[in-house]
Amino acid sequence: MKKHNKPVGQWSQRIPLWFLRNPSLSLKNPLGSLRLSKGLIILILLFIVSCKTVPTGTVVKAPDLLNNKKNFYISIPSSADPELIEFLIKNNIENISESDVKEIVSRIDRAYAGLNADNKNPKLQLAIDSNIPVKYIPKILTKKNGWEVKEYTGNTSQTKYGVFTQQDITLAFPSDKLTLLGEDVEGMLSKYDQIHAIPAEESLGLTYEDLDELTYSQITESSSEIRFITNKPETFLLMLTGQKLTLQLNTVRGSFVCDPKNSNQYILDFIFDFKNVKAAKAGKIMLGFAFGLADGDDNSLKETEVKIEGIKLSKKQLYDILSL
Repeated sequence: MKKHNKPVGQWSQRIPLWFLRNPSLSLKNPLGSLRLSKGLIILILLFIVSCKTVPTGTVVKAPDLLNNKKNFYISIPSSADPELIEFLIKNNIENISESDVKEIVSRIDRAYAGLNADNKNPKLQLAIDSNIPVKYIPKILTKKNGWEVKEYTGNTSQTKYGVFTQQDITLAFPSDKLTLLGEDVEGMLSKYDQIHAIPAEESLGLTYEDLDELTYSQITESSSEIRFITNKPETFLLMLTGQKLTLQLNTVRGSFVCDPKNSNQYILDFIFDFKNVKAAKAGKIMLGFAFGLADGDDNSLKETEVKIEGIKLSKKQLYDILSL
């Protein structure tokens, strides 16, 4: 018997007291221990299976929600010009306090907008990368401030989304990471619902944007500058220069950055895409008169493209375009 005293002491030091005090789990009842093991295994298996049967929805990107019915698209990183983001909020949300504007701007990463620069249908459509908790919204968009709230039910998932309206302004927040504003918010919600309902593993390598490849890449490639593109270049140039330039153009695209020497203006770079090489050569001369000399050869450009850099534009001019 003495030969067994030491081993028993060793076992007692290794086994927790709660285990020894429970007769159903003691070493004298190995079946109890077996039942516990089986129970734990079953619980673990159920947990794993349940995790696998609840797939993660596809992450929806803000620019994917813009429709392709506009002729001017722009992306505005908040870091590039917070004042422009503030302008868009104040211009589209009435009676919002200055403190609420500042709070919202601090939670916005980048805004993507589409509008018609020819003024036929000037209303903005905005899809914004943001970090605004949905629960925070009803505290700002209240009935006292003139907002009405209704529900929109997604056709794909049957999820209910809050839609906030004030006169002709409409807002929605399908998630904490997205804000939708302006024209056809329900259309953007419908597309969000369709995309998000797709399991993430089924959407790998797929794209869901309605915009053409050039437009989409132009407004999404840079996160440090304001990017734009228009397929109604003559109208856009008339707004910028006050001159009616007759040019054979397909598109004008470019970027804005804040002028470090003047807080009230931007510095612009343009790329003009002409319909053919002959038109590009003639257009380069006309653009030289309108904006100053065009840059020299750029190997990244096509034969039909002309690039002009360093054009100064007052912020008010851009604000006027975005508030048509």
